Amino acid sequence: MIRYLLQLAWHLDEWLQEKLGRPYNALLAVGIVLGLLHQIQDLPKDFTHGFGIGTLLFVAMDLALLINQAGQFHQHMERRRAMPRRNIIRRGDGKAVVKPDEGGEA
Repeated sequence: MIRYLLQLAWHLDEWLQEKLGRPYNALLAVGIVLGLLHQIQDLPKDFTHGFGIGTLLFVAMDLALLINQAGQFHQHMERRRAMPRRNIIRRGDGKAVVKPDEGGEA
């Protein structure tokens, strides 16, 4: 069951990555950073109530998630960079047209 859920999450992540790309990564990173900032702001209050260690563990986990997200974004950018570039231009109406080879052959 857990293996199936992990596979489902992986497929969903791949689909979101394909459909949304950079905005998806940015949304995840912003969410993690905002969560970290909130936890760090609450840290002094949590220590006075005796919950500081748990909050520190959550901060460490969020830092690990942020590092993981940055690594995945880097991996995604490297895959995109390695893809062959297409010679496509767009006309005024938005339709794609293959750009002629600039090597001199027509």
